[in-house]
Amino acid sequence: MKQILLGTTALVAASLVTAPAMAAERIQLEIRGYHVGGISYSDGDFTSFSYDEYTDTSASDSGIGDYNEINFGSDSEVHFRGSTTLDNGLEVSFKAELELEDDADVDGDADAIDEVYIQFDGGFGRVQFGQNDGAMDQMAVVAPLIFKEHGHSDSDLDPFDSLGWGNPIDTVGDYTGDDIKLTYFTPSFNGLQIGASLTPNPCKNDTGYSDCSFTTMGRNYIEVSATWEMEVESFEFAASAGFGAGESSGSGEEPSEWTLGAAIETAGFTIGGSFKDTNTSGNSTRDETHWDAGISYETGPWSFNIAYGAMDVEYTSGGVRYTEEATSWIAGAVYSYGPGMQIGFGVTTLDASEAFHDPMDTYIDPDYYSYRESEGFEGTSFFVENSIKF
Repeated sequence: MKQILLGTTALVAASLVTAPAMAAERIQLEIRGYHVGGISYSDGDFTSFSYDEYTDTSASDSGIGDYNEINFGSDSEVHFRGSTTLDNGLEVSFKAELELEDDADVDGDADAIDEVYIQFDGGFGRVQFGQNDGAMDQMAVVAPLIFKEHGHSDSDLDPFDSLGWGNPIDTVGDYTGDDIKLTYFTPSFNGLQIGASLTPNPCKNDTGYSDCSFTTMGRNYIEVSATWEMEVESFEFAASAGFGAGESSGSGEEPSEWTLGAAIETAGFTIGGSFKDTNTSGNSTRDETHWDAGISYETGPWSFNIAYGAMDVEYTSGGVRYTEEATSWIAGAVYSYGPGMQIGFGVTTLDASEAFHDPMDTYIDPDYYSYRESEGFEGTSFFVENSIKF
């Protein structure tokens, strides 16, 4: 059965494992990884508006900042991984991912090491411990996408970043990111597999037991996810569902999120979509919804794809209400010119806005505001992407 789940899914995580070693032999690491390069031509328009009801004054602005329309980008990683099988049949694996292009001096959030974890496989299922994605992320089913790093759900090559406004749409349950955690996956029972993760603290890239500060994830975050795969004649179906929750980092709601996804494949076509609802922790109430839908077609070395995504956010803080919205299209084609190698071209759009509402007296009229401010962005980008796996 072809894999129609997200690329990091637990059901394909077995690719971490190399050819089994001799019984009781030490783990021998091998080098794997990838490189993705992109060229984009992007154009966008920025607008802003403010209105003060007390003074009855308004102001507006439009245009775009001083950004290059033509940009080059890349994302590369080297993976160290290997496994060995013990005399009792237990398979022990290790994986570490080295980010080749993240520089903390340039990007304060950059990670030199992306993931580091150990994995145990046996008749009981699979156990992972270390810095890795959680069960919801690994088991997610999302809209089909043929590009490696261009698209929705946390793509590393976002052409709108160069215009000062990145694509915020992300339907994957990824609150905990690569924070250190314990994850368990059951064996597959007639296509059904269940996974669960525990992330006590939002910690990563530190030696020893770290005392991490609260983040939007909070602490003691637990997530449970499930996937179901079925094949009937020429149709292949996959679905996923997940839920996660943790302790609040402030007086706001406890952080939580839930996701759904489904996809069906037949005769080279894949149709699917996904949805995520998120509540963020902190001294505010923040509700987010993200969703995507798409279709792809594969014939020989060629693949074609079109997908749509949307996001809607509402949150309050200190009596002030904020809203955010975004919609995005992506379409294109890729050609596989060698083992693990493909080149593609596509076009993507982003229509996004943010609004700030300072209420005059919400007890009298919740729709009456003393001050309003909003800004928006509309952009289109044409890109070429080349990727290789080694």
